[in-house]
Amino acid sequence: MIEGRAVRIERGGPALEGLLHLPDAEPPFPGVVICHPHPQFGGEMHNNVVGALVRAALGSGVAALRFNFRGVGESGGSYDNGLGEQDDARAALAFLRAQPEIGATRTGLAGYSFGATVAINVASGRDDLATLVAVSNPTQRGPKVEVRLKCPTLFVTGDRDQYCDAELLSEYRDQLGDDVTVEVLPGVDHFWWGSDGRLIEIAGEFLRRHMTVEAR
Repeated sequence: MIEGRAVRIERGGPALEGLLHLPDAEPPFPGVVICHPHPQFGGEMHNNVVGALVRAALGSGVAALRFNFRGVGESGGSYDNGLGEQDDARAALAFLRAQPEIGATRTGLAGYSFGATVAINVASGRDDLATLVAVSNPTQRGPKVEVRLKCPTLFVTGDRDQYCDAELLSEYRDQLGDDVTVEVLPGVDHFWWGSDGRLIEIAGEFLRRHMTVEAR
């Protein structure tokens, strides 16, 4: 279990349960909000991939705020088909930026599976984010790409992922944004069991490059 400070996020919508993790360094820190997988399939903030993203952030000198979407754990409200959950992510981002230890101009979003989709939708069109990390976001082919990402973005998935088509991500990469990286790990499926260390390494290096003081 990674130590974190229990927080309550109250920003106009349902009150959300969260954990704020701070690096062992001098503030102010860059910070990232991490969104968990699908609430209706057991997704919550203590998921193994969410934990790996927390470790990647902390190891890179970046604070991490993980939280439970509405209706999960001690969070109020109920599941809202991914729409209210986007408001939850926005509320978590606003909460993170308001913390005295956080450098509000150096904040980003990350998510896994359903949480990655939520983070992508929240980030689309925004120019106030330092980074976006999307792990194993579910994909489907459509007539056009409606997402436009204005910050450095990392898509990372495995070549055995049952829900994320790595070839489709690579095909659409240039349409998604001007600074989009797609990393595909061999032998990794959607659930990342036994591959957490590889995710920590890749996501951590990306966060160091784009979020730390030295990188800027």
